[in-house]
Amino acid sequence: MATPAGEWVSLEGPVAGQFPKQVFVIGPALGAVLDTIEGVGAPTRVVALEPDPGVAVLLLARRDWTRWIEQGRLRLLTGPDYRGAANCGKDVDVSEPPAVLVSPQLAEHRPEEVAAARVIASRLVADAEKNADARKRFAGRYLLQSLGNLAVIGRESNIAALDGLFAGRPGVVVGAGPSLDDNLPALRALSQRAVIVAVDTTLRPLLAGGVRPHIMTGVDPAPLNAQHLAGVEGLDDIWLAAEGSLHPSAFGGFAGRIFTFKVSDHEPWPWLRTLGSDRGLLRTWGSVVTSAFDLTRRLGCDPIVFAGLDLSYPVPRPYCANTIYDGTWRDAMERYGCTREQLVDDYFKRVGDLRKPDIARVPVLTSPHLVSFRDWLVEQTAGDASRRFINATGAGILHGGRIVQSTLDDALAQSPALDDVRERLHSAHAAGLNDRSALRAAIEGLLADFDEPRSAAQLARWMDFGAGGVTPADIRSQLEAASAAISH
Repeated sequence: MATPAGEWVSLEGPVAGQFPKQVFVIGPALGAVLDTIEGVGAPTRVVALEPDPGVAVLLLARRDWTRWIEQGRLRLLTGPDYRGAANCGKDVDVSEPPAVLVSPQLAEHRPEEVAAARVIASRLVADAEKNADARKRFAGRYLLQSLGNLAVIGRESNIAALDGLFAGRPGVVVGAGPSLDDNLPALRALSQRAVIVAVDTTLRPLLAGGVRPHIMTGVDPAPLNAQHLAGVEGLDDIWLAAEGSLHPSAFGGFAGRIFTFKVSDHEPWPWLRTLGSDRGLLRTWGSVVTSAFDLTRRLGCDPIVFAGLDLSYPVPRPYCANTIYDGTWRDAMERYGCTREQLVDDYFKRVGDLRKPDIARVPVLTSPHLVSFRDWLVEQTAGDASRRFINATGAGILHGGRIVQSTLDDALAQSPALDDVRERLHSAHAAGLNDRSALRAAIEGLLADFDEPRSAAQLARWMDFGAGGVTPADIRSQLEAASAAISH
């Protein structure tokens, strides 16, 4: 390794004798510490942070790391940008405190690079802790609503049926940022030139602006979130990509036009897989926007164009007009006798004062979670050279990676009209249906033997996943509701 002074020193990885479940290795060199972990039989997961990409190449060339990688025990991230870190936190085990091992040569001669790697490690631990906390808080609701939705999952189609359906055709991912108000006229004029994949929050704003999206996307299982999709009339030509745990009130207007998916392979999906009712996966990095983006990639769209995706607050409002939150704010104004300006002022006082460069490199107000979504999207585009990525929002912080800035007119005006989008979606829905007789029989079997040993193992797995948030009575109630619904 060359020091900043131009001297060459022998590069060695860190050494340790005991290994917790999770280790961060800063400067793994040729991977001797990984050999040690393997030699003692420790089940340790490793995130290796190598500041020098050239050394990382030598590490990968020294021996075959395939088994480590396939088992999810090794993630190698290289400096200076450590691409891949934004998608790594969910794989970090924080059930006990992780260890950070540092190459002594790096620590002595390149302390700034070690400090930068430590920042990445700290961020990954923080992300993993947030994910673990979210699982404890929401796993019970996720499980119970997924079980209650078994009839919808069994009756509707598989998101995997959409794979490559619109290969080479433009797709627009629509978010509910403040700039969507300005994007609506062009989106309305050009809506026949692209597949429009929109997040649930945008349904009412799009319809109010004369835009009929092709596919809505819903992930969050909260009842409040379902209000974006529930109670809206005239949805007979709009499809829904729905995570299996979505609140059941969201499904009504989309019956017969739903593609279901999962965001992880946790319960109850292993059980559903044994019954032929597994579903394809959409990646979700804390936001429905990331799932809508992953769906658009799954469709094969090229280019992928972003609209209404400020991921910041370029104007003093958190969302575009006509979302359900407008009604919430009107109710608050009546209840507390305050003005909208006072509510907005109070909202942004709680946001904080984090500012990041926008597309014009001017600092704009944003939030840590919005920056995290931006970083994930940028990272995904940077690693995908198979298509183009265009941000047509016109404001906000979505820049970097392979994302270029443009307008909807410039991005889509030369694209031919797509006259068969809904026909293709209809055909794909039919192709993705599967026989639900095995699912029906399994539900009835669990209910019939609910208190018998033959059902105990499955119930125990569900209870364990629920992390104390479910009871056997809760599970029985959801299975009974699913059994009644799936029989119709």
